[in-house]
Amino acid sequence: MKLYGRNTSINVQKAAWVMGEAELNWEWIDKEGGVGTIDTPQYRKINPAAKIPTLDDNGLLVRQSNTIVRYVARKYAPQLIPRDDPAWVEAERWMEWQSSDNRVPLTKVFWTLIRTPENKRNMEELSLVINVLNDDFTLLDEYLGNKKYIAGDEFSIGDIPPGAAAYRYLSLPIERPVLTNLQNWYQKLVERPKFKEMVMIPLA
Repeated sequence: MKLYGRNTSINVQKAAWVMGEAELNWEWIDKEGGVGTIDTPQYRKINPAAKIPTLDDNGLLVRQSNTIVRYVARKYAPQLIPRDDPAWVEAERWMEWQSSDNRVPLTKVFWTLIRTPENKRNMEELSLVINVLNDDFTLLDEYLGNKKYIAGDEFSIGDIPPGAAAYRYLSLPIERPVLTNLQNWYQKLVERPKFKEMVMIPLA
């Protein structure tokens, strides 16, 4: 089993986290690579889009990070998939929230503050996007209420994509509203060894 992609990528972190929770052993290709270092003719043979991550499970190529999360849970850690329909629906909902609604503003703020030189930042635009990002996580905070995890009382695949996003959000040097429910949920994730190992990596 091989996982392709640098460990500073949020998408690779999601894949590595679920693989860690499933207690898998794998070869990690380009783990400490830089942005774009894996974009080679050899890699394009297994992922024509040259995007990361890609999981090679004994010749079966699994692409797209949330697909990898679902695949690994389905095959190797079914306990991470909620069994009842309402819990499954919420897990899926917030996985999709991370990859759609939340991805754009989080990526914009991250790239501006972490990967763009200060003298080239559009601070007016950044301020607007930060407001959108804060509103996004306020929605998650309101949903969480007094829930332990996204799908209820048990940790599931529904926590993995938003959990990886929450680490990045809470690590960015921005002003945030008080989000008590989000913080309570996040602290439960921090207690998980594989979250610390696979996700809590300095932003770069």
